[in-house]
Amino acid sequence: MNIILVIISLIIMFIGFIGTFLPAIPGPGLIFFTGLFYGIITGFEHIAVITIVILGILAILTIILDNVTSLITTKKVGASKYGIIGAIVGGIIGFLSLSFIGLIIGQFIGAIVGELLIKKQFKDSFKVGIATFIGYLIGVVLNSTIALIMIVIFVFDVII
Repeated sequence: MNIILVIISLIIMFIGFIGTFLPAIPGPGLIFFTGLFYGIITGFEHIAVITIVILGILAILTIILDNVTSLITTKKVGASKYGIIGAIVGGIIGFLSLSFIGLIIGQFIGAIVGELLIKKQFKDSFKVGIATFIGYLIGVVLNSTIALIMIVIFVFDVII
């Protein structure tokens, strides 16, 4: 029973890892809750409570890093709130219409349009679009790295 539960947990955690690249799947959160449910189901006999706490802290860290990296990269090039709102709206519209690629394109175009609405020059608006894209990439790299660390922590505690 335990090996089957571990395999199912790892499959769900792998889906969570993929979720760090796709915004429709809350990756690190899924990894955390999988570890938590594994602990609850096994009565915490095969996983330490401290491991679950660490997974939770890491999941929260990814949320903070997502917001901070986006804010730093866009503000560094002088993005206005319209550029940031444009990136968010563009990302949502892009994702709903073209999925993952649409998200990236939508954020980029949305940031540019948001900046153009307040009469910024196209060159400056384009810089905000690029900064939005770079912020997204930094967030993906950080989140996927942390998600992988979370899975490794789970494996070490459960298997070793």
